[in-house]
Amino acid sequence: MKKYDRFLCIFFCVFFLFMMVAFFIIPKTEFSQKEKRILTKAPVISVETLADGSFFSKIDDYISDNFVYRDFWVGLNSYYNQYIGAVISNDIYKGKDNWLIEKPIKKNNVFKQNVESIKDFINKNKNKNIYFMLIPTKGYIMSDYLPALHENYIDDELIQHLENSISDSVNWIDILSTFKENMDKYIYYKTDHHWTSLGAYIAYTKAANIMGFEPIRKDNYDIKEYEGFYGTSYSKSGFWLTPFDNISLWSEKDKNIKVSIKDENSSKIKTNDSVFFYSHLKETDKYQVFLDGNHAFVNLTVNKANTEKNLLIIRDSFAHCLSPFFLSEYKSIDLVDLRYFKSQTVSSLITQNNYDDILFVYGLDTISTDRSIQWLK
Repeated sequence: MKKYDRFLCIFFCVFFLFMMVAFFIIPKTEFSQKEKRILTKAPVISVETLADGSFFSKIDDYISDNFVYRDFWVGLNSYYNQYIGAVISNDIYKGKDNWLIEKPIKKNNVFKQNVESIKDFINKNKNKNIYFMLIPTKGYIMSDYLPALHENYIDDELIQHLENSISDSVNWIDILSTFKENMDKYIYYKTDHHWTSLGAYIAYTKAANIMGFEPIRKDNYDIKEYEGFYGTSYSKSGFWLTPFDNISLWSEKDKNIKVSIKDENSSKIKTNDSVFFYSHLKETDKYQVFLDGNHAFVNLTVNKANTEKNLLIIRDSFAHCLSPFFLSEYKSIDLVDLRYFKSQTVSSLITQNNYDDILFVYGLDTISTDRSIQWLK
């Protein structure tokens, strides 16, 4: 054996021995800061888990999630794949100018079923004043920043299909063309799939024109910027060298707002004197600064309002930074997230509260993947 081959053999033996020993010695973490998820815990060995094979599948996940210096290896793998010509990592494109962009959505059965559920709900509530806002994906709008080789985005086709299915019974708010006109602005985060506060404000002004009221001018807001935001696109991709985004918080001047939050699994109501939960700015998931993240039911109320109008928003997380803008027109806004709202039907909620307007706010990715929409009743 040549000296070089012998050296390699010894090196790899020592390396794997070190990694094995380190795996058992280094304390395990329960949460990955970069990937923003809970890591797999060590499975319990028993006769049952051995017999059904679940122990072996879980032990694989446990080792993978707790591999020594996992973040380093995940990042190294992503950048190595990019070096050899791969344009995507964990369904995230590494685009130009540090844009991390999700792969395209495809038409599927979940999308078709959700369209039918939405259509049925709207037909049952034809006597209500209903508006629909569907947000296109970042990849479709910011297509100029995609790598040269990428799959085709069909947002226009999917959005047109939903619009055609319900347009006779709702007031459609066209965000797709509005965002195409504003694609030169910072309307999406580079490291996250959500729109920015500016993107939400642009959508709000479009909605105001359709809903028949005058939007508040931009200069009537106090806008503060906060650094260090890394979104879900960053967490999935493994491109750890990508620069962070800034989060901007828009506060309408002299507006006194009360926020009430109710979760299905708790009898307590969480309250706050601001739509912003500032403690989350110190955490990994800074997007929760908007309305404290995902909850079943949220109410926003203006203590001193010039109107008694009430609005119901049926939504996903795109509504988190959007909904406070509507307090310029409504005294009270209820937000329902069907992923968590199970205590009653939306129809019964509408009957109880007699809302003046109902607004759907969904990202196209949710409409295409989230089965909870099929429980819309």
